[in-house]
Amino acid sequence: MPDNLSKLIKTSNRMIEIAKGLVQSCHLKKNKVFSYSRFVASFFLRRSWEMFESFLTLIQENRIIDSAVLLRSFLEMGISLGYIFSNDIDEKGNEIRALRYMLEGDRQQLKLISSNLEGFKEFDSNIEARRDELEVQIKKIEYELKNKYGEEDWNLPNIKDRAILSKSEVLKNAYNQSYRDLSSIEHHNMLFGQHYVDSKECEPIEEIDHLNHYSQLKPSVSLFLFRVVFIEILNVFNGVFQLNWDKQIAEVGKSQDEEYVLLKD
Repeated sequence: MPDNLSKLIKTSNRMIEIAKGLVQSCHLKKNKVFSYSRFVASFFLRRSWEMFESFLTLIQENRIIDSAVLLRSFLEMGISLGYIFSNDIDEKGNEIRALRYMLEGDRQQLKLISSNLEGFKEFDSNIEARRDELEVQIKKIEYELKNKYGEEDWNLPNIKDRAILSKSEVLKNAYNQSYRDLSSIEHHNMLFGQHYVDSKECEPIEEIDHLNHYSQLKPSVSLFLFRVVFIEILNVFNGVFQLNWDKQIAEVGKSQDEEYVLLKD
């Protein structure tokens, strides 16, 4: 493994330890109050820590494409969290955006189940209960949006608009410079697929040099980008629960800036 990548991974592990510390501090905090935005922030922090550990495994194994697919999923999560907790809105706005995010996810799940209920029932005896649970949850969220917050527009903006509405240059750049490019890999279209097939013989290629086609997916570059967004998530969670980990997060943020030079090796 190149020395520069080893250094980046070492700092990455420190970032994961901060995430774990934030969770422990959150558990110790008294008199916490439920909110939908806190629920989403907690889910994203815990899920991002898990994704980061998986991402490091893929990077160390030089799994270029698989790490890129995970990176795209992670960027979408980071952009969504940035949208929910944009600096230009208050706690009420956080709640409304969190509800929109949750409503969109529940609607998509209900649509998936309803479109193939009989097929799901063949291997999941509890699928109807899950469907009913989703229907109740959707009605509850719609009621909250309409009657508590007076919202008529319940739709979640598309990912591009979420990046813009986040008011974060970091997240807007992540969308413009990386997320869109990674979409062709995520969806396995044939522009991407052609690198797996010998076009003359129409047969699979055994040894594939992904970096020859996607130099931007260099492991150190992908890891650096992952960390940029991970730090954003750490900051949001720290602020939402008022955990006072600003110094520790700032320290790894400084390391992130200092290690930019490692990408040039």
